[in-house]
Amino acid sequence: MLIRQYMMDDPENFYLLNSDEEVMRYIRPVQSKEDTFAFFLENVEYYKTFPLYGRWAMIEKSNKQFIGSFMLRPSTAIEGNIELGYAMFKNFWGNGFATESVQGGLGYAFDQLKLQTVIAITQLQNTASQKVLLKCGFARQKNIEDKGETVNLFRKLRPAHG
Repeated sequence: MLIRQYMMDDPENFYLLNSDEEVMRYIRPVQSKEDTFAFFLENVEYYKTFPLYGRWAMIEKSNKQFIGSFMLRPSTAIEGNIELGYAMFKNFWGNGFATESVQGGLGYAFDQLKLQTVIAITQLQNTASQKVLLKCGFARQKNIEDKGETVNLFRKLRPAHG
């Protein structure tokens, strides 16, 4: 899989992902085409201020097919932390792409950005993503309140080398 910044030919895929009720069930409310395009432009503009962070397109290498979206950016839930997240089309669920994206994102966060910790947040019912995070070495923390609801907090510390 390849993870890259969104480009101006990606809005349709971004819309299809963000308007899918099943994909968005544990992430955010589905968006109209107009709202999704505004959100897309907001994410592309974000690269100008924060070129090393953001939401990026997940692309299957062999056929260049859009898989979903990956996020590594300052958390809105816990200030001063960098949060990791992802969303994928249903037909890619259960194929290891979530684990691959999280592992790749952690490698980037720790090896390139030299971060000391990365967090992730899931809805209480999102057991599939919780399993992926635990598999990738995240530790479950105490639940927190985010936007008026209780959510799971996970944290992964930078591995000790040497």
